[in-house]
Amino acid sequence: MTVDVAEATPEVQAEPSILYTVYLSSAEELIEHIRAADVLNLGFRVESYLVTAEVTGEDAPESTQTEFEFTLFAEQPAREDDRD
Repeated sequence: MTVDVAEATPEVQAEPSILYTVYLSSAEELIEHIRAADVLNLGFRVESYLVTAEVTGEDAPESTQTEFEFTLFAEQPAREDDRD
């Protein structure tokens, strides 16, 4: 008698294909992109980061600004609770 045992391999979810990535400097622009992705039922990723602007002069304080990286996917990415 032969018994075949299949090893359990973890399912690797590949990231959906990227349509485009854009860098935004205002929250209003970011909100517009998020709303458009929602209307089109597309997935997206948002990353934020601080950008320090160099200001000349001895007494000038450093200026920081929050900027955003918005990546639009061709489809909705799988969520943890959807992977069952």
